[in-house]
Amino acid sequence: MIARKIGFVGLLLVAAVLVQDASATLTSSLYYGSTFYSTDDGLSGYIDFAVYDSREEYETLYGLTAPGTGDYVYAYQIFHDAGVNPPLAYFAILGIEGAPVDGIDCHDDSSSGIDSTDEYFTLSEGVWEFQNELGEGILIAGEHSWFLVLSSQTSWVKGDFEIRPAESWVPVPDIPEPCTLTLFALSGAVMLIRRKKLVR
Repeated sequence: MIARKIGFVGLLLVAAVLVQDASATLTSSLYYGSTFYSTDDGLSGYIDFAVYDSREEYETLYGLTAPGTGDYVYAYQIFHDAGVNPPLAYFAILGIEGAPVDGIDCHDDSSSGIDSTDEYFTLSEGVWEFQNELGEGILIAGEHSWFLVLSSQTSWVKGDFEIRPAESWVPVPDIPEPCTLTLFALSGAVMLIRRKKLVR
């Protein structure tokens, strides 16, 4: 159990100062607070977060259904500073290899927040995106996100996160992997050889 907790770096945010804040949007009897962020890309704001040691507490407080089946529910809400901030397109909780997430979602915060356009998790991170290929759903400056929620069977330790502006996040089209490119090249060469033989 201790090894799993140690391995579960990333389901809470790391910061120079983590503040317990009674006025935070997200609160919990287990752990909650907020952290400020500022990036080289010009993004700034703060993130409220909370960890719930039971699905029932989260669901009772907000009237929402927690994702997955994990006993621990993690919730985040991004507040994006107004001013010259570029739109925010990507938020990820990193380092969850030690205790994989079993559910992820985005819940209406009932205060005109912005829904993410996509949410998913891998073996090492939970991700919420605020921009799709049409440029919809960007978390613009002066706005905030809905509750970004995930669940796990493992309790929290402080971890890390990643935020990216819209300008640096460009959808990557499906492209052939190297094997396919090699096959294309070989088939092209064969066609050229056959064509030369026919010309003769």
